[in-house]
Amino acid sequence: MLSQHIIDQLQPYDFDRLARKESDGRRRLRLIALAHLKEGKSCSEVGAALRVSRHAVMRWVQWFIAGGVARLAGMPHDWSTQRLAKGQEEACRQAVEQLQCERGGGRVRGKDIRQLLDRQFGVAYSLNGVYDLMKRLGMVWISARAVSPSADPVAQAEFKKKLRPGSRSNAAPEHCA
Repeated sequence: MLSQHIIDQLQPYDFDRLARKESDGRRRLRLIALAHLKEGKSCSEVGAALRVSRHAVMRWVQWFIAGGVARLAGMPHDWSTQRLAKGQEEACRQAVEQLQCERGGGRVRGKDIRQLLDRQFGVAYSLNGVYDLMKRLGMVWISARAVSPSADPVAQAEFKKKLRPGSRSNAAPEHCA
C-alpha cells in the first residue's frame, strides 16, 4: 500500500484524461498505473492488471514523485548523448589531423585521440565512443598511413613517376605535406 503522502500527491491529476491524450504507449501505461494507484489499488494489483512487475510500478511512482508527470517519459539516456558540442566538431577534426601531421612516425590511435579530447576539449570518451565520433566526423581512424621520419619525398615522387598509369600509390595525405 502506498503512503498517504504519495496518494495526496496523486490526487490533483486526472491520469485517465492524460493517458487518453498520450501517444507514447509506454508513457500511457505508466499514467494508467498511476490512475489505478490513485483509486487505492496496491502496486502488486496494478502490476498484475497491467502485466508488469510491481517493482516497475514502484519505479514509476518514484519517477512521478521526483519529477511529476513529465518525468514519466523514462530515464534519460545520458550515455548515448554526444559529449562534444556540435560547434566543436570541426575544431576536433582539425586537431586530429594536426596530431597526425605532428607525429614523427606511427599512427594516431584511438587512445591518442581520447587523450586529445580530454586535454583540448575537456570531454571524456570511451574508446568505442572515440571511434563512433570519428565515424560521425567522416574520419576513418585507421586508414591513413603514417609518414616515416626518414622518408624522402623526392625519391618517392621519382618512384611514382615510374609506376604504370592506373596503379595504386600510397601517398601521404595532402594536408600533411
